[in-house]
Amino acid sequence: MKKIGFFGGSFNPPTIAHFEIAKTSIEEFGLDKLVIVPMGDKYEKSGLISFNLRYEMLEKAFKDLDNVEISNMQQNQKKRTYAIDSFEEISKKYNKTENFFIMGLDNYLNINKWKGSEELLKNYKYIVFKRGNIKIPNFSKNAFFLDISYNISSSDVRKMIKNNENLKDVLNKDVIDFIHKNNLYKEK
Repeated sequence: MKKIGFFGGSFNPPTIAHFEIAKTSIEEFGLDKLVIVPMGDKYEKSGLISFNLRYEMLEKAFKDLDNVEISNMQQNQKKRTYAIDSFEEISKKYNKTENFFIMGLDNYLNINKWKGSEELLKNYKYIVFKRGNIKIPNFSKNAFFLDISYNISSSDVRKMIKNNENLKDVLNKDVIDFIHKNNLYKEK
């Protein structure tokens, strides 16, 4: 049975940490494919730039990683969708595969507050990336934990951009060029 990983997020912008999470997931779990699922424009998060711009950055950030697909499943959403909706849609589309949902520990620690949390924890497998020595509650027997060496968030990167700091250690060069070319994340 093929193994597929699904990595959702706002990717605002996609960082080197996102790339490392994807690469490590593929290597450690022998994933045949990894699908990156950027949140649509209805996702309620301050400072979120358009889906199309984030999608383009994701294509640039992951172009050198084999077996990665950038999904547009949330591009034209009419209303806010929840993780349970996306997971169910993915499970219908990829029903003959072993599916893993990839997330950071911060999201996993809040999963019991999400809509449909009991179903999410019971029916799906997770690859969770830890940061630091945080005690991890045992919500699900289907969660597998890995460490990540990069500890950079997209919000940190947006602050760095506003402060004109060097981005070469946190973003792919093509993503940096795209951000500068399109004047993204600058104060309006």
